[in-house]
Amino acid sequence: MGYQSVVKELKELLDLKGNPVAVKLVESLDEIPAGYQKMDEKKRHCEFVQDARLKGFKGYATGEEHLCKGGAGVMGIEPLPEPVANGNMYYKLGNFQTPEGALETVQAIPKLEQKYTASLYSPLESAEFEPDVVVLLINPKQALRISQAYLNKKGGRIASDYSGIQSLCADAVAAVKERGIPNMTLGCNGSRKFAEVADEEVIIGIPPENLADIVEALKTFQEKWK
Repeated sequence: MGYQSVVKELKELLDLKGNPVAVKLVESLDEIPAGYQKMDEKKRHCEFVQDARLKGFKGYATGEEHLCKGGAGVMGIEPLPEPVANGNMYYKLGNFQTPEGALETVQAIPKLEQKYTASLYSPLESAEFEPDVVVLLINPKQALRISQAYLNKKGGRIASDYSGIQSLCADAVAAVKERGIPNMTLGCNGSRKFAEVADEEVIIGIPPENLADIVEALKTFQEKWK
C-alpha cells in the first residue's frame, strides 16, 4: 500500500483529469478504516466513483446508500432485482429488440458471487486501504497509452468486455476483481447521465498490482517517443 508516488507520476505522464479511484468491496464494516464515514447521500456507484475522482470524497456505501440496485447487485452488495436479472428492465427501456436478447446479455454481465456488505471509495493517492480495483476515467489517447503500458512487459493483446449497460460497476469493478486483468468499457446511459461521464471519456478498471509496471512503461515511452 502507499500509492502517492505512483499516482503523482501517473497524473503527470498522462495529464489526468481528477484522481485515479480506489474501490474495495468489504464483507464486514470492521474492514473500513477509521475516518471513513457512510455516504450521507444516496447515489449510484458511478456517482460515488466520480465524487472520489473529482471532489476527493472518501467513504463507504452499504446497500441502503446504493440507488442503482443493478450496480449493487453485480458487486455482491445486494441481490439483483428481478427486473434487472431477467432483462425485462432493459427490454422495456428499449436497449434490446427482444426479451431473449436482453436476458442473454444480462446473464453474460460479470457478477460477483461473493457477498459483500459495502463498497469503499477514495482517491487512490490517499487511500488507507488496499483497493480491489483502481478505476480511471480517461480519454481515448490516455487509454491507448495505458493499454500499451500494460502490454509493455509481457506483450499480448487486451480484450475489452462490455455491453453498454452496468459499466462502472460490472465492467470496471466486478470483471476486474474477478479476473485479475484490466477491462475497458464505454460507459452506459446511467453513468453518462447521472455520474456525468463526459462524451470524450472512457473507463478502465485496473488491478492495483499492475500500476507500478504501467508507470514504468509510461516513463519509457516518454523517453523514447518524446
